[in-house]
Amino acid sequence: MSSLPRLEDLRLMRPEALVAVAEEVRSFILTSTKDKAGHLASSLGVAELTVALHALLNTPEDVLIWDVGHQAYVHKVLTDRAGVFFANRQPGGPSGFPNRDESPFDAFGVGHSSTSLSALLGFARADALQGIQRKRVAVIGDGAFTGGMVFEAMNDAGSLGDDVLVILNDNGQAIEENVGALHQNGRYESLAQALGWSWMGGPINGQDIPELYSALSDALDQSGPRILHVQTRRPSLDSLGLKDGAIGAKHFQYHFAQALISMATEDERIVALTAAMAPGCSLDLFRDAFPHRFFDGGIAEGHVLTQAAGMAAAGLRPIVNFYSTFSQRAVDQWIHDVALQNLPVIMCLDRAGLVGEDGGTHHGVFDLALFRAVPNTAIWAPRDGAALKEALTEALAYGGPAIIRYPKGTEQELPRALERRGRMDIMRWGTGTVHFCLGPSVSEALAEALPSETVVDLRMAKPINPDMLAFFAKNHYRWMVWEDGQAMGGVGAALSTWLAENGIPGVQCLRRSFPDRFIGHGPSEALTTESRRNPA
Repeated sequence: MSSLPRLEDLRLMRPEALVAVAEEVRSFILTSTKDKAGHLASSLGVAELTVALHALLNTPEDVLIWDVGHQAYVHKVLTDRAGVFFANRQPGGPSGFPNRDESPFDAFGVGHSSTSLSALLGFARADALQGIQRKRVAVIGDGAFTGGMVFEAMNDAGSLGDDVLVILNDNGQAIEENVGALHQNGRYESLAQALGWSWMGGPINGQDIPELYSALSDALDQSGPRILHVQTRRPSLDSLGLKDGAIGAKHFQYHFAQALISMATEDERIVALTAAMAPGCSLDLFRDAFPHRFFDGGIAEGHVLTQAAGMAAAGLRPIVNFYSTFSQRAVDQWIHDVALQNLPVIMCLDRAGLVGEDGGTHHGVFDLALFRAVPNTAIWAPRDGAALKEALTEALAYGGPAIIRYPKGTEQELPRALERRGRMDIMRWGTGTVHFCLGPSVSEALAEALPSETVVDLRMAKPINPDMLAFFAKNHYRWMVWEDGQAMGGVGAALSTWLAENGIPGVQCLRRSFPDRFIGHGPSEALTTESRRNPA
């Protein structure tokens, strides 16, 4: 670690000497962490680019923003976090993404795609109003270029001539190979010029530091909105001796894919859509089975969801799969284009609840509060694979806007329900206290509840059967509500409101949900335990 140069020394080096620095920092990262293999590969692919940028820029005074941020490991090591990088994505260690609270070198917090240029324009216009002179650079991958915010920001900046430099980091991949006409046809230069941007050349070899240094130096010396096209190569996981976690038969996403394939075999109206996440949610299995009924819209959740609404209006039965955290980018489309028109779109939210080491930008804890308020929307939260298949079947039969949320990882071994009443599954009958559970939190409740207490799987966050609530209000004086989402606006809040509005005396409602704060990164089990210990 001590042999890595300080930034002030890095900036005195000739371009040829920076080659060794890139190799040294690459080796340091590989020795320090093997966590999150995909992000590791993305970061190593921009080692030379990162070294050259920090050699030429005067960070943190100059502004450097990494879009999404999963390629920022080299950036973190070169700035002020080499000494703690061994704890990357662990409690108390650095986040897996740039974070303003972590370092002044992280000019803007990221984690979701396609936001960097809009943020950079904010810096540029604030600087202009305050008379601040500095360099402003955003590094945007070709995957992030499929997001609509990049076009919106380019259109805006091109009309006003803002002084910003975009580095188009083109490695041909998002989670998998890129999609869309812009990538397929390679028309980045035409797009830039049509929107009033200067084209600084390229593609530049992103692994050749002397060539890269020269091109970056020239681009930084210019002014106005401009783009430099840099082509990098992300190393394969095999070449690094790494593998992404394998998906097995116990994983929720595998259950989802198998159930969807089975249903699509019987119903030709079913189509599947995603936003550059096919392998991440196992929709690649559906794509293999039904290639002409699968649609990947790129990193463009709003577009994908409204496209699904159009398909539903035309008679199809679209199933959309996003990670829960990314569904936040399409809330308006759900409200206006799906729910308001009462269209039969099923949105499946993978990675609901806490997602561990990815941290605050990726926890899927807001979907219940965001979508429960929307009329016509039915929401399922299956506790295991069998319940997930059942939820898909019920959602298809419902014939209206439906959401199914389920966690990352594998299902728990759970006992069979004793019976079903009013859409709820009774897991254990008892007296005094009833534990109302949503999704996999059933396992937590069964572990904590006394043998004499009732445990109920609500199965649905909306609607919740009022007759069943009235039944439990008569014979249970304490309600414990378990859910893997925010307490504010969640199911526990809904049950508390029902008790108050119906004037039910003598029933205490306690919530085992997540408090009104952003939760950091670390193992999901530890984060859950800490949050339950300090409930809202």
